[in-house]
Order: sequence, then C-alpha cells, then structure tokens
Amino acid sequence: MGVRDWLNERLRYEAAETFLEKKEVPVHRYAVSYYTGGITLFFFLIQVFTGLLLLMYYRPTSDAAFESVRLIISKVRFGWLIRSVHVWSGTGMVAAVILHLLATFFGRAYRKPRELTWISGVALLAITLAFA
Repeated sequence: MGVRDWLNERLRYEAAETFLEKKEVPVHRYAVSYYTGGITLFFFLIQVFTGLLLLMYYRPTSDAAFESVRLIISKVRFGWLIRSVHVWSGTGMVAAVILHLLATFFGRAYRKPRELTWISGVALLAITLAFA
C-alpha cells in the first residue's frame, strides 16, 4: 500500500479529483477580471506574511507605537522594505477586492444560485475596508 492509497483511504479525494479533471474552464478565462479573486488572495497572503514579520517588533501601545515603527524603519534589517511591502499590498488588496466585486456585479455572477457567494463577497469587502 503506497502513500497515495493511504491518503486516499483517509481523505477520499479521488472523487474530487475525477470531478476536477472533467470540469471545463469558462470561455472568459482570458479576461483580466477572471483573475481578480486570485490576485486578492495573493495580496492577502502577502499581508499575513509581512504582518507576522512586523509583529515581532511592533508594540501596539499608545506610548510605544510610534517608536516601534521608527525602530522597524531605521534599525531592523530590511524593516523599511517589509513595512513598505505591507502597506502597498494592503492598498493593492483593497483595489483588487473592489475590482473583483465590480467584475462579479457586471458579469451578473450574483444571480441564482450564487446569492450567498455574493453576500459573502460583500461581507469580505466590508471587512477588508474596515481593516484598511
């Protein structure tokens, strides 16, 4: 019994694999708007990674926050770069989420049976804007 059989016995992923092999990719896959969800996910992952790196030096108290940011920019090795990437990826994520929601709206992908997907997307937009 191989590793693949062992994993399939526990996770039962062959049914999903068979389904995905037969699934057709839509015709509009060459449009830029088709990839805005993936771009948003990419920016989110950058936010998480750089946020964890910044978390090691940032102190969120009212008297130490400014000094910790100044420490990150001036003393921490490549701290200025990590902070800049974090800031710019946050801006890019907001833009990508808005573009994704507009592409979904104008592509009429909010109609039945995807109403809950649309509602969750609007909720994620609200959360993204709140954090931004």
